[in-house]
Parts: sequence; C-alpha cells; structure tokens
Amino acid sequence: MPTGSRVRGSGFRVRTGLAVGLMLALALSAATEPAGAQPPRVIALAPHLAELAFAAGAGDALVGTVAWSDYPAEAAELPLIGDAFRLDLERVLGLDPDLALAWEGGTPAAAAERLEELGIEVAWIRIGRLEEIGSALVEIGRRLGRPDRGQQAAKDYRSALAERPEPAEADLPTFYQVSERPLYTLGGRHILTEVLRRCGARNIFADLDVEASAVDYEAVLARQPAVIVAGTEPGGDDPLQRWRRDRDHLPDDLSLIAVEPDTLIRPTPRIIDGIDLLCRLLP
Repeated sequence: MPTGSRVRGSGFRVRTGLAVGLMLALALSAATEPAGAQPPRVIALAPHLAELAFAAGAGDALVGTVAWSDYPAEAAELPLIGDAFRLDLERVLGLDPDLALAWEGGTPAAAAERLEELGIEVAWIRIGRLEEIGSALVEIGRRLGRPDRGQQAAKDYRSALAERPEPAEADLPTFYQVSERPLYTLGGRHILTEVLRRCGARNIFADLDVEASAVDYEAVLARQPAVIVAGTEPGGDDPLQRWRRDRDHLPDDLSLIAVEPDTLIRPTPRIIDGIDLLCRLLP
C-alpha cells in the first residue's frame, strides 16, 4: 500500500505541475498577444487616409478625422478634428486617440510633432505611386488590427491595377486644373501624373517637382495642351468657364472635360474608377 500511495502522490504532483504550467503559458500568451487583437483608437489626418482605413476593413478603429473626409458615408459621420493642415488639439485630446495616420508629403511636421508630444503615436503613410496604394492598405490594416483584411484589399486593388497597364506611349498633352482662381495644377510628384499615363496622356506640368502649384494662364497656353481636365463639384460653378469664354482664341481641337475629382486624385482604391472614367472621356 505505501508504495501505491507514493505512486498516486507522484501522479498528482505531475498533473498539478502540468496544470500550473498550462495556466502560466496562457497568462504569458495573453500578456504578449498582438495589439491588433484590440484595435487602437485612431485619428486620420487626411481624407484619403480615412478612406483607406475603411477600405482596409478597419474603419471601426477611427474616432476622428479631418474636413472633406466624406467617403464612405461612415467617414463623414466621424468627429472632425480640423483640416489636413490645422488641428484642433482640444478636440483631439477629447477623443483620446493613441495613433494618428499622417500623410507623408501633406501633414505638417509641426502638427505631427505636437501630437507626439501629447503621447499620440504618428504613423506616416506614403503614397507617391499607384502601386503604393496597395502597400498603404497592408500597412494600415496591420497597424489597425485588421492585417488579413488589409492584405486582401491590397490584393484586389493590385489585381485591378494590373488589368490597366500603361500604354507604350503616353503623349496626349493634358492640363489638369485643380482650381480656376487662383489657377492651380498638379505637378510631377502627384499621383495624377501616373493616372494620366494609364490613359495615354501626359501631364504638361510633370516637370514641376511638387505635388501642386499655381500657374499662369499664359504658361498653360505656352505648353499647348490638347486637353484641359478640370475638377468640379456637384452643383458648383463651371470650372471651365474661362476657357469656354476664350474659345475663339484657343485651338479648335482643344478638348475641355469636367470631372468629379476625388476618384482621380485621391490615392485610394477608388482611383481605379477614376482611371476608367478618364480613359473613356479623353479623345
């Protein structure tokens, strides 16, 4: 009997040790669980960043965004914290975010530094080319706790982009008008330059090493565009009225096209729709 008692006691100690080990393992697993299991509270510092968060399946992590964040509809319902260049820090603090999505090349460095001083992590998102929209979807999905959905969104986008390759030649001289007064256009750094190339067109101000710039009316004419594309808002004034008024002094074959700008110039998956529309409208 004593020997059997010792055997049973040993088994009990083994089972107890295994149970304790399992509990410790579970505790360590919980302590080291990826932050993605509980999405951070996030603010988007540009309209396209809010749209990308929703496209990556992580819109529910957003607690605030900036003016003109109007797509999808859920983005327009989020609290506003300012615009792409000026933030209301009191509103930001009231939302208690722990992560801010910043626009590399657009968000002022001083604004990002102030957020970091307040203990808010800043994630810079760079999109300079169409292919980088896919990378942004992956990164945002990862940072906001939806890695699988971000990767799937990127895969879908890249597949759609691959179906729309650049033609061998892109030589249709095209002027893109952001605004009439002052007369603003987009330069070589802006993704629109690549969008135009997908449709066989050439940005006549692609040599400007900037995202956007004011230009002179005479400078536009000197570059002899065959097409003028102007962004327009529903219910707004005709953005091409000056060109139409001066039609007698312009080439007879100059094409004037007005388009809704968001799908053309916002670096999000919807830019595929913008490419398709522009390619249909260009002569």
